[in-house]
Order: sequence, then C-alpha cells, then structure tokens
Amino acid sequence: MSYSRIVCQTDNEKLKNRNKNKGYSLIELLVTIAILGILLAVSLPNFQDTIESNVTNSQAKMFITTLNLARSEAIKRGTNVGVCPSNDGLDCDAASWTTGWIVFVDVNGDANGASGSIDGGDIIIRVFDALGADSVLTVTTNYLEYNSFGFSATAGTQTMLLCPSSANSANARSVEIGVTGRGRRIEGGLVCP
Repeated sequence: MSYSRIVCQTDNEKLKNRNKNKGYSLIELLVTIAILGILLAVSLPNFQDTIESNVTNSQAKMFITTLNLARSEAIKRGTNVGVCPSNDGLDCDAASWTTGWIVFVDVNGDANGASGSIDGGDIIIRVFDALGADSVLTVTTNYLEYNSFGFSATAGTQTMLLCPSSANSANARSVEIGVTGRGRRIEGGLVCP
C-alpha cells in the first residue's frame, strides 16, 4: 500500500513542475534580444562589405567573359571582333561602359567606339546589359578590338576599373588587357575616384 502512495506523490510533483516551467521570463527574453542586437550590430557592416566585394568580383568576371567571347569569336570567324560601350544595345556610345556594352564583328574595319561604329554590314554577337548595383566601370579606351589571331588590336595595355557605389577601394576590381588579348583580374592596390 505504501508503494501506490509514493507513486501518487511523484505524479503530483511532476504536475507541479510541469506547470512551473511553462515559458521564459520577461528578463530572459530581453537579455536574449539584447545579445542578438549586439551581434547584429557588429556583424552587419562586415556582411554588407562581403556582399559588395562579391558583387564587384562577379561583375569583373562578367567583363573577362566578354573579353574571352570576343577573342574566341575573332579566332573562330577569322576577322576582327570589337567590344564597345553601348546604352541601347544597337550602336556604340563612347564613354558609357556602365550602361552596357556590345560584342560585334567589325566587317569593314571602321569601328572606333563612337556613335555610328556599328553600320549595316557589322554583326552584333552579344549585348551585355548594365552592371547594376550602381557600380562604376571605367575603361581606358572607348573600343577594344581583337584580330583574327586572338591578339588585342587595340594599341597598348588597356585597363578596366570597376568601383562599387560606396567607392570603397578595398572592394574595387580591375581587369588589365595586354597585347596578347588576355584579361587579367587585379584585386589589390586599386583606388576608386
């Protein structure tokens, strides 16, 4: 008989303990929210910096992809292929690389990057849209061209500088195009205007 009485007391204690631990106190919740707020305040700027770095990195890779496309098309077609800035995807527009660019076959060899560079016989291979994310793209020339051997037909070494909208030089990227025509990505030692 004493055994069943102990079991009943144990069941009563379980019910009391279960009713006691229904949730968290207000103080516990406020402390948890305060700790989460501090962690977010410390980590959010670094996270935004990482996102900005990834965006400019992918945009630089997009420009290298453009160069590789133009180079391979020049070799494949056996003729000069140009890359120029464009704001409408139909013709070159000097000094507006940020709004987009065009890869095209310059059939008659008269392109120079200014309006009117793409005429009736030229073939547009691909149109690239604006970069987005308010990034600023600066290129040392208004026209890049590859010859039928895949070498740069544009005189000298050309440089593309890509700066994020915050002008944070640590997240800037650059692509250098040498006389061989290959684009080389540069990540350090850059200065945004």
